[in-house]
Formats: sequence, structure tokens, C-alpha cells
Amino acid sequence: MKNIVLLALPEVQLLDIAGPWDVFTSANRFLSDKQDFGYHVYLVSGTSEKVIYSGSGMPLSCSHTIYNIDFPIDTLLVAGTALSVLDEISPDIYHYLQNIAPEVRRMGSVCVGAFVLAKAGLLDGKQVTTHWKFADALQKSYPKLDVNVNPFFIRDKPIYTSGGVSSGMDLALALLEEDFGKPLAVEVARHLVLHLKRSGVQSQFGNALPEYEMMSPFTKNVCDLLKDKLGKAITVEYMAESLNMSVRNFSRVFVKESGMTPGRFLEKMRLDQAMNMLEYTDISIDMIADKCGFGHAVSLRRLFLKHIFLSPAQYRKAFKTTE
Repeated sequence: MKNIVLLALPEVQLLDIAGPWDVFTSANRFLSDKQDFGYHVYLVSGTSEKVIYSGSGMPLSCSHTIYNIDFPIDTLLVAGTALSVLDEISPDIYHYLQNIAPEVRRMGSVCVGAFVLAKAGLLDGKQVTTHWKFADALQKSYPKLDVNVNPFFIRDKPIYTSGGVSSGMDLALALLEEDFGKPLAVEVARHLVLHLKRSGVQSQFGNALPEYEMMSPFTKNVCDLLKDKLGKAITVEYMAESLNMSVRNFSRVFVKESGMTPGRFLEKMRLDQAMNMLEYTDISIDMIADKCGFGHAVSLRRLFLKHIFLSPAQYRKAFKTTE
């Protein structure tokens, strides 16, 4: 039997816990004839309180807290929560993770739980992922990490990180396959009506740039400057001059504030606009390429394949919201 700990903090995302929990406990049903095989799954509070409230307001009763765990842990997964919570919780959670890390076989995270492991210093030098919306913030906050937003989960032993919300189930199925083989993992995936290995990449579901509200004031100013001019030729010189800065100083400040070069930011901004137009309009792909500053559809297609592994036509078919 393997002891699995799902570590929860206040405002935890319910599916970050319920998804992996159902994968592991469903496996037990198919292993019921083997008494010494399977999982004991524990919901553990990252605070001193056993009852915590999820982000949706549902109370969750934990069997243990980090202060009274009295059993050996095989696998520990940190569930995601609101980023604002991380500045409010006790530093004890990070000390606990640092101390327990050498004793567990595997440690991982679901969604923005990666921020907790990163703050504990457990992800340095690792390739990791998190929710697509917060990937840039994770990379900027912890530059020693190699953040890859595309995979639904990443294994960089003994650390396992998964992307947004439902990706915790992708990770749990992978851990199950690792423990008890592919046939059982397939059986559980079928039972839960899931793909054992989901096709596509996480970035197909999100924006190329971080949310506007998460940008620094300086980056927001640049974003506001460019948003109505994406169909025109835009140079770094134009951006710098518009903000009364030298090109060298502007480029330096911009990289510091946004975590990317001005050219990279402009490319992602154009990509986001193209994705939006593919979703909400019937404008031809050629016209979208022109309006977004790509010049022609070939350049737009190349960028889509590079970043989200779909052509513009495939993206429109998958995500268009109007008839």
C-alpha cells in the first residue's frame, strides 16, 4: 500500500484535490482482490486547522495537518490555491516541505501548487509546468526554474508538476501507470471517462501573454500603446520614443518588467489578437493575418504551429464560439 498525501491550503481548487483523489481511489476498486496493493489517500491541511475552505466556499475536513502526520508518505502532491494565499500562510509549510522532501519517493504539484514547491526551493534547476495563465509569473518569480507551459504534466524526478486544474488527473493517471502498469491505468481512465494520455498541449487553452491585471504598470502602458496598432509596422524605436526613453534603456526596463524582449511581447500580443479573432469572428484567415500585423497567412500559420501546435484553421474549428 502506498500512502498518498494531497496537501491543501485555504482557497484550494476543488478539482485539484477531487480529480487525483478519484483516480487513486478508483484504482483501489480494481485492486480490491489484492489486499496489499493500492493506495491510502489522505487529505492534509497545510495549516494548523483540520477544516479549511475551498475557493468555491466548500468546507473540507482533513484527516491530518502538517503538524501531526504520523505515517510514512510515498507521494505528496500540493494542490493549487489562490496566489494571494501564499503570502498569508505560515512559513511552516515551506519548512515542512523542505524537511519531508528527502523522505518521500515522489513530490509534485497540481496547477499553481508549483508556486509552493518553488518557494520552498524544491524546483530549482527543474523543468516544471503550471497553469498556463501563471506560467510567466512563475518563471519571472523563480528564474532558476525551466518553466514549460505546454505539457499537461512534467516529470523531472523525483518532482512531478502538472498544469491547470484538470491536469492533476493527467498526472495522477501517469503516477498510477508508473506504480501498477498501463492496463490498470487504462481501466481507471475508462471508468472516469478520460483519455489516458490527452492529446494537444495546455497552451491551446490560454493566452500567449499573462492576464492584463497581472502585468506591471510599465508593461500595461506598453500594452495600451500597441493594442490598436498591431496591424501596422511597429519597431522598438517607436515604443521607446513613445515613452520618452532611449532604445537601450527601454529594452532593459521592459525585459526586467515583463520577463521578455519587446519583440517577443509584440509577437505574443499579435498572436493573442489573432486567436481572439479566430474565436469570435468569421473574418478570413488571410485578413486576420493582415489585421494582426503578420503580413500573410503563412507567417500566422507558422507562429500558431510554433506556440500552440495547431494551424489557425484547426484552432478556429476547436474554439470558435459563434456559428
